Amino acid sequence: MQGDLEWGSIPALVDSAADRFGDREAVVDGNVRVDYAELRDRVRRAAAAVIAAGVDKGDRVGIWAPNSLDWIVSALGALTAGAVVVPMNTRYKGAEARYVL
Repeated sequence: MQGDLEWGSIPALVDSAADRFGDREAVVDGNVRVDYAELRDRVRRAAAAVIAAGVDKGDRVGIWAPNSLDWIVSALGALTAGAVVVPMNTRYKGAEARYVL
């Protein structure tokens, strides 16, 4: 099975996973545990925030954060809003991040 043929997009995959696995754990980040339904809700709220911030479809959104639930939600929210995610290494110095941005 090819994901792009099955779901068409990453946001559609998130919705499908929430429908299929709802109350099963999707992400464990330290003491925080989030099931698939809650992950979908968080991603939708993040997407709404990205759109409200003025990000348009195709805009690039840099995410400069360590691997965490927040990173996952931010990245999936940006993708759901139609943005292109630009992951940034947390070890970048300011000048390096400025260059990437």
